[in-house]
Parts: sequence; C-alpha cells; structure tokens
Amino acid sequence: MQLNRSRTVGRIDGFTVRRGNRCFFPSVAFCGFLLFSFAYSARAAFEDIPAGAREAGFGGQSAALEDPLSFFSNPALPGSIRKFETGAFFLASKRTTQGPADFNASGAWLTLPRTGVGKPATFSIAGLYRGDAGIFTQKTLLLGWSTLNKVRNDSGMVDFGANFKIMQAADKAGESAAGVALDLGTVFKPDDRHAVGFSILNLNNPSFNVGTLKDKAPLVIRLGVTERREDYTMALDLAKRTASAGQNGNVSLNPGVEHVWRTERAGLLFSRAGLNLAERATALSAGFGWKHLASEFSYAISVPLTGAVVPAHSLTLALRFGDRDVTSEYERLIRQEIKYRKDLVEALDESAERENLLKEELASMKGEIDSLNSRLKDTQEQKASAASEKERLAAVIRRQAAAEAELKAMAERNKVDKLSQLKYNFSVDWQAYLKLKGGGAPDEVLKGSLQRLVSQYQDSGVDMSQATVELQQLVK
Repeated sequence: MQLNRSRTVGRIDGFTVRRGNRCFFPSVAFCGFLLFSFAYSARAAFEDIPAGAREAGFGGQSAALEDPLSFFSNPALPGSIRKFETGAFFLASKRTTQGPADFNASGAWLTLPRTGVGKPATFSIAGLYRGDAGIFTQKTLLLGWSTLNKVRNDSGMVDFGANFKIMQAADKAGESAAGVALDLGTVFKPDDRHAVGFSILNLNNPSFNVGTLKDKAPLVIRLGVTERREDYTMALDLAKRTASAGQNGNVSLNPGVEHVWRTERAGLLFSRAGLNLAERATALSAGFGWKHLASEFSYAISVPLTGAVVPAHSLTLALRFGDRDVTSEYERLIRQEIKYRKDLVEALDESAERENLLKEELASMKGEIDSLNSRLKDTQEQKASAASEKERLAAVIRRQAAAEAELKAMAERNKVDKLSQLKYNFSVDWQAYLKLKGGGAPDEVLKGSLQRLVSQYQDSGVDMSQATVELQQLVK
C-alpha cells in the first residue's frame, strides 16, 4: 500500500490544496484565474447610467422626474422646458445598473424650445463620452424631440417624445463599431403636482463587437411616478433591463426624495436622497444642489450596499438663458405700486379735505341765504333797500352755484382718479399674470389668477376684455 504524502494546507473557493500533489500548481492557477475573473469588472455597452447629479442623488434615472437631463431616461419629459438650457456633467463610478464596472463618463447638452409657429415642442441635443478603465471608450450623440401638451382634456395632459442616438464603441487597439438606437417615451400629468412616465430605451437593442467586447446595448423599460409639493419632490421608478455585460438582465426599484431650502437672496438650496434596489447594483445615494438666477450646480454621491464599497461621484452644471430674477422684479413692481398708491392716497386725502371745506361753506351760505330771505320779507315795505338786498342775494346765489359747480367738478375728478387707480392696478395685475404665464406656470394657477382678476375688477369700469378672453380660452 502506497502512502500518500500530500498534506492539506488550505482551501480556495471550495478547492482543496494539498502540498506534494501534482495538481497543486494547476489548481492554484485555476483558482487564481477564477478569483481574477470574479473580481475583474465586467465591460458592457451603453447601459442606462445616471445622467447628471440630480438623478444620481435620487438613486438613478427616473421616467417621470423633470430635470435638464431628463431626456436620457424619458424623451417626453423635456417638453415642459421653455428656456434655452445648456450644461455639462461628469460621473465616476465603479458600478453600473448591471453590476461592477470601472468607468468615467462626461457629457454636455442643450435644449431648444420652439414657441413660434406651430405647436410648441422642445429639441434636445447631447453628447456623452465614457471611458472604461482605459480599455474601451463609448461615444453617444443624442438628438431628441418632445411635445408640449400634445393631448389635453379634463383628465390631464399627455406628451410624447423620441430620441435618435448614434453610438460608437472602440478599444485601445483601434477597433471600433457603430450603431444607432431609438428611445421612445410618454408622460401623463393628471394635475400640476403628479406625473406618470413610461419609456423604452434602446428599442432596437443594437449590438457591438469590438475586440473582446461582444455585447448589446440593453433594452430598458421604465415606469416612474413623481409627486411635487411646496418644498418636496418625491419620485419612484421601476426599470427592467435585458442581458448585458455577461449578466442576466435585472430589475431595479428607485425611490428618491428632494427638499428645497429657500433663501432670501442666495437662491435655492436642494438636498436629495435616494435608493437603488437592484440585483448586483444596490446603492444608497445622497446629494445637494444650488440654483441662483440662471445657473444651477449639483453634486451627488452613491455608496454601494453590496460588493466593494467604492463611492460614485457625479457633478452637473446647468445654465438657463432668458431667465430673470422674478423675485427682484416683483419687489420692484411692488415698490412702484406702493409709491403710486401712497401718492394717490395723499391726493385723495387732500381732495376729501377740500370737499369738506366746500360742504361747510355751502352750509354757511345756505344759512346766510335763509337769513337774507327772512330779512327780505321783513323789509318788503322798504322799497329803497329792497333792490340792494336782492342784489346781495343774487351774488350769494351765484357764489353758491359756483361752489356747487366746483364740488361737482371735484367729485368728477375724484371719480376719474379712482378709475385711473383701478386701471393702473389692473395693468399691474395683468403684467404679473403675463409674467406668470411666461414662466411656464400650470393652467390651474393661471386660471385661478384670471378668475381673481375678473372678480376683483368686475363692474368697476375697467376694460377687462383681455382677461376675459384669456379666461375663456383656459376654460375651454
């Protein structure tokens, strides 16, 4: 009987390693290869990574969250953008929505709203560059289009959108492959606070074969809902992806919340938190943002809850052209209105005081007339003095008529002044409504503002035809 001199020295991933056994080195090599294979980040093509720091702060992309970069997750969302916007973003992460990875992504975009002839719409143009550990690069050129209030009825509003993407993948050896993809999306808004979005990304599921990279851009189906309150925005997104990066497709659930902190002069501050629940890609996210005048800056960090804990970082800078400081504009209008009303109140007080003096003078004249009439009756026998008394009475009557005429004119001037004040107030309120409408306010807010205008100035003599016509159009 032959003795086996091998001795067990340990186990590696279920394999017994014995010293003195001929299969020791092949086993170690094989185990090392397995460990390396499991530890090495899988490479994949064009996954749905978070676009921008705001979406990253919410836990990932959302099919119903209105954001400058929302067209990456739902092409229908940018339709509500009414300002020319541009910006850039950066993302560094060790994980995609499918699992472990090692990449940096950066991009820039601009949105062009159309408000002229025809139905309003928004065009989107974006470029995205992604480098995977210096081994592969991925480039995407996106051209998007979305509607504004395409379908509108008593139940709410529905919009549609589409993205056409030109994508290219290349490796460090110079091999490359290109493809095109189509995104479709729709969003339903039953009211000003809620939105439901549905989108299909990479509808044609294009494939890319570059060197060792043989993969398809995953088909992603998204369904999301959001609710906006005065200082809070809450989002929930559900996504289903097809296979990619050598992994089976997965399903993710993304809840997120945002709170706005309003300052008097420094703009708006945002705090965000979110959670991405997905197989191989669960992570906890947080972020903040600052918006002042026409610029907005956002940052987000995402910490994986499974696997290696290497945080991901995201930055976004957005600029909006055509925005004005609405708060300062309203403050200026309010100051002007206060000054005008103060001057008008002083003029009205002066007129009221003059009116009281005239009334007192008329009362005094009436008493004098009564006294003169009495004296005239007593001196009827005195014909010599009758003529002078009659002349004096006529003079008093003339003064009375002049005073009454002046009082009547004063009353007319007061009436004109009051009508001028009402016209001015209506013009100020109408301009405020136009600013509100130009800022993209919802129809319910516009309707309420017009109803207040009509009820306030009804039967006042002010021409309200503009407000009446505008209200009729909104009620239809």
